Amino acid sequence: MGVEARSVAPLPGAPKRKLRNYLLDRRFQLKYTSMVVAVTMVVASILGTLAYQESKGQTEALQIQLATQPDLDPGVSAQLEEFGRQRDREILVGIIGGVALLTIALGLTGIIVTHKLVGPAYKMRMIFDTVGQGHLRVEGGLRKGDELKDVFTAFLAMMGRIRSRRELDLASVDAAIAEADGNPQEAVRILSELRLRMRDELS
Repeated sequence: MGVEARSVAPLPGAPKRKLRNYLLDRRFQLKYTSMVVAVTMVVASILGTLAYQESKGQTEALQIQLATQPDLDPGVSAQLEEFGRQRDREILVGIIGGVALLTIALGLTGIIVTHKLVGPAYKMRMIFDTVGQGHLRVEGGLRKGDELKDVFTAFLAMMGRIRSRRELDLASVDAAIAEADGNPQEAVRILSELRLRMRDELS
């Protein structure tokens, strides 16, 4: 006989999921997300700096080339130099904006991904607390998209075996009680087998 598992229906008018609901284990989730974001920012900043330096180098090369052409109209030369500087500014703003957007996107993605790991672990921790109090009933299950489903399935199978053994023990106790008056020796035998079985589980 397996573990009883029932899906818990949401209450009417339950509040919608908010960002803070995704932080079930703040320390782990924020630590993991911060590491990913930090590494990405470093790599993106290095690549962005190289791109900006390349753009600056082209602008400086343009200025040198313009300086070697004294017959060029000063107005045209000034416009070309301004165009180069404007292009440098656009590239710099693009790099900063890109790094910022990437940081936000990765931060949110990291929280969501870790939530799919922490959620099942949080669920199992609550079940551990329930089992620790002597209740061998599993309420609900994992949500769609959660990770660790194989682990949770194995956990349910384990709980099913434990529950089956407890039901067998209960049946033995009931049988011993039924034999207690008419056949006490049989009751003692049943209880002795039950004790031996329980002792084997603890060895």
